[in-house]
Amino acid sequence: MEGLLAAAFLILTPIIASNASTTSDTREVSFYVQKQEDYVVSYISTTTESRFEEEDLVIEETIPFETIYEENPKTEIGTQEVLQEGLNGTRTMIFKITYWNGEEIDRYLADTITKPPRDEIISKGTKIIIRYLDTDLGRLKYWQKIHVFATSYDGNCPGCRGLTASGTPVRHGVCAVDPKVIPMGTNFYVPGYGICRSEDKGGAIKGTKIDLGFEDISQGWWRAKYIDIYLLK
Repeated sequence: MEGLLAAAFLILTPIIASNASTTSDTREVSFYVQKQEDYVVSYISTTTESRFEEEDLVIEETIPFETIYEENPKTEIGTQEVLQEGLNGTRTMIFKITYWNGEEIDRYLADTITKPPRDEIISKGTKIIIRYLDTDLGRLKYWQKIHVFATSYDGNCPGCRGLTASGTPVRHGVCAVDPKVIPMGTNFYVPGYGICRSEDKGGAIKGTKIDLGFEDISQGWWRAKYIDIYLLK
């Protein structure tokens, strides 16, 4: 038998990744050849390499600002003034993610950074100023003018009771409103329709929208449109 030849090699694999760290675990590779008279036997041990990578995942959420109304008795009702502009805040969450051979094996919340929102502040006038309006019904006193979208209805629809939310019959002179805009029981003047009283409300009547009552809508003359109405004193 001739002499034994032996060699050892160390394999290093460099990893370059943005915002990532890599750990390489490499075993020694050995190689030797045993030569016999009529054959050669080669022995090679394999190398196992484990790769761990870590990266940051940043998620940002918006925190909406709130609107705060401050009553101002010195300015007329229906007027508003922005005292402070609202500004949304943010919530930033930083997650640490660990990969092994390209597959995610762990994730945890490493840090949370919160920037609180800034409230919007609006001055809302509450002072009532009486004004006069000349109409076909004579001179009327009103304390607020509102621009609305006015439609019309009756109580004859399928499933309808023919009554308002106040329990009164649906008829000319009765209107449906959003109570947050026009309080129930308020009398107001609608040019081209006459005086109406807010005795009804409905799911479709939101904001500055009103529904003018009729005994029979088929005989009603009102065409849906935008118009100024006047809340009466």
